[in-house]
Amino acid sequence: MTKQVATSGGKFPVRIAIVAVVIAVFALFIAFKLMPETGDAQSAAQTPAGSTAPASAKISESHADASAAYAAAVAEGKPTYVLFHSLTCEPCVEISAVVDRVVPGYADKITFVNAISDDPGSQQLSSKFQFQYIPTSFFVDGKGKVVSSFTGVLQEAEMKARLDQLLSAQ
Repeated sequence: MTKQVATSGGKFPVRIAIVAVVIAVFALFIAFKLMPETGDAQSAAQTPAGSTAPASAKISESHADASAAYAAAVAEGKPTYVLFHSLTCEPCVEISAVVDRVVPGYADKITFVNAISDDPGSQQLSSKFQFQYIPTSFFVDGKGKVVSSFTGVLQEAEMKARLDQLLSAQ
């Protein structure tokens, strides 16, 4: 019996150490995944090509209440560009990059309403528009009338042309 205790006693601390190491590695992995990304690598990855805007200036990722923003824009009588999209689908990511480059140039003239599909305010706002797929863009005059819409990715020149058309419809 003494022999078993000595053998078992020798293996027991080793097993505890192995389990502790596995738990520690797992905990570090979880902590790393939950930690917000920061630093130059993330900023470079998030900044659209050719853009000088910092990653934090991405208007296409704002989670403001889209329904309230739209109501305020209509009440103000300002032309509005509404983008229904998500932050994950590839075409949505592409049009978001275009929005981040083009829309700031129209900030004084047009209200941009960012309707991210997972946000409650966006879901409420979507009931006021007819569309099936994202990304879908709506160009709305100051009276709340849809001047034009587009499903898919708008390139910079096309987005500028539609925003200019919206301004000329006033």
